[in-house]
Amino acid sequence: MSKTRKQFFWTSIILGMAAGMTGCVKGGSPVTVSPISYVSVMNEAPYGVPVDIYFNGTLVSPAGGIAPGQYSSAYGSLKPGNYTVEFKKTGTDSVVYQLPASNYDTSAFYTLILYNVNADSTAVQAAKIQDDFSQVTASSAYYRFFNLSPDVPGANLSLNDQVAQNNRTPADNVLTSAAYDAFMPLAGGTYTIHVENAATDSVLASLPQTALHSGDVYTIFLAGTLKSGLSVNVLQAVY
Repeated sequence: MSKTRKQFFWTSIILGMAAGMTGCVKGGSPVTVSPISYVSVMNEAPYGVPVDIYFNGTLVSPAGGIAPGQYSSAYGSLKPGNYTVEFKKTGTDSVVYQLPASNYDTSAFYTLILYNVNADSTAVQAAKIQDDFSQVTASSAYYRFFNLSPDVPGANLSLNDQVAQNNRTPADNVLTSAAYDAFMPLAGGTYTIHVENAATDSVLASLPQTALHSGDVYTIFLAGTLKSGLSVNVLQAVY
């Protein structure tokens, strides 16, 4: 399954690089090293609108905005610092959601997620998640699972017909427990991925024969609605 249609690419390095700091390379030659923070964006609010993203008032998203169902193919670079993040309806000054000022640290990775809580409301919410890769080793693949479909009150994740996650509710990694943001190890290999209705065990979406490589990190997520169609996606952490 091709994900090209759903991905977007940063049009340029976000907000540029920080002022250079002097460092050394092997052999003692001086080199300019710039501190960087990394940011990824997922617009998984199917009842929302395309959005433009502003960091401290500066537009950082590509032309045309980021439509529901789109997500960045790789982390973009950001000058470390404190930022207020605004999501505005594309081409307007209408604020859909605002994340208050917070720190984006040097060499840290963050994912910004837009989501709907349930199928009864079109209200869009957003969250900033810190992505922790400190425990990643070359001996395992790593994954986490998000239920980002507001139409599915409970979802199970199965890997090769073995249930790996039970009864995950919409955006519970934001609303219920930040522990769901952590990456879990598993043996690298090829997996058939099913997301099932937790109440009935019926399959909602599948990805056959998906390679999850040792040393790599993946976010697996359920997206869409029952009306528009559900999909399970695998987003590899790339920067």
